[in-house]
Amino acid sequence: MIALCQGAPAADAPPAAPPFRTAHNATLKAEERELESNRDFAKLRVEFNGIEGDRVPGHLYLPKAAGAARRRPAILVQHGIGDRKQAEYVVECCKLIAARGMIALAIDAPHRGERKVPGAKSPEIWNLTEVRAWFRQHCGDYSRALDYLATRPDVDGSQLGYIGFSWGAITGITFAAHDPRVRCVGSVVGGGNLLGALGPELDPARTVGRIAPRPLLFLNATKDQVVLRPFAESLHKAAGKGAVVRWHETDHIFRGTDRPRIMGELADFMKAHIAPLPLIAPPAPRAP
Repeated sequence: MIALCQGAPAADAPPAAPPFRTAHNATLKAEERELESNRDFAKLRVEFNGIEGDRVPGHLYLPKAAGAARRRPAILVQHGIGDRKQAEYVVECCKLIAARGMIALAIDAPHRGERKVPGAKSPEIWNLTEVRAWFRQHCGDYSRALDYLATRPDVDGSQLGYIGFSWGAITGITFAAHDPRVRCVGSVVGGGNLLGALGPELDPARTVGRIAPRPLLFLNATKDQVVLRPFAESLHKAAGKGAVVRWHETDHIFRGTDRPRIMGELADFMKAHIAPLPLIAPPAPRAP
C-alpha cells in the first residue's frame, strides 16, 4: 500500500544535497556515430559512462536549421518504465524539439533497451530497496547525460532542459529539483505522494517545490489508470502556483488524441521558456 505525504518543503528550505550520486568530474569516454541524416536533422548514436560505471547509450538529434554552427539549447527526453529510447512517443518528441532548433537526447534507462542484459533480473517493483536504488541510478545517469551535453561545442550549457514521461517524469522531477542546470521541465503523466514506495528523499511531491521559479509544465490525462488523478494533483499542488498544468481527456498513453500536437506543446514550452542562468549584477559603487 502506498502511503501519502503532505505538502512540499517550505520555500525557504536550505539547499539539500542530491539524494543520488553525481560524478561531474569523472571521465565520460563519450563515443558517437551517425545513424541517420535528412534535411531536418542528423541522428547520432552516442554512448558515455553512467553513474555506476556501465555504458549509457542514447540517440542525439541535431537540428540542421539555419545557424547550425551556433550553440543551442539541449533537452534530455526520458521514456516510461517499460520503454526505451526508440519508443514512438520519445522519437516523436525529439524530432519536434529538433524542428524547433533545439538539440534532443534520449537515453536508455538502466535495464532497458540496449542496457537490458539477457538473463539478468530487473529490479522487482515490490522490493523497495531495489526500486529506490534503481531510482537513484536513473537520476545519476540523467546527471551524467547533462555532463555529456555540456561537453559538446554545439550545446549551450546554460540552456539545458528535461522532459520525462510517466516513470521518466517521476524520476525526472526529483532529478531536476536537485540539479540547477535544468532550466525548464516538462512532466507528462507523472505523479507524486509515493512516500511509501520511494521515501521522503525521492518522492516527487517532496522535491518538486525546489524547481520553482524555473518553468515547469505538467501534462496529465483525465482517464489515466496508471497514475491516478489524486497522485497527479498532489504533485501539481506541491509545485506551487508558478507551474503550468494542462489536462487532456485521454488515458495514460494518450490514446485517441492528436499526439503530435501534444508533443508540440512540450517542444513549444521548452523553446519559449528555457533560458540561460541569470546574470548576477555587480554591487553598485558607493558614493565617494
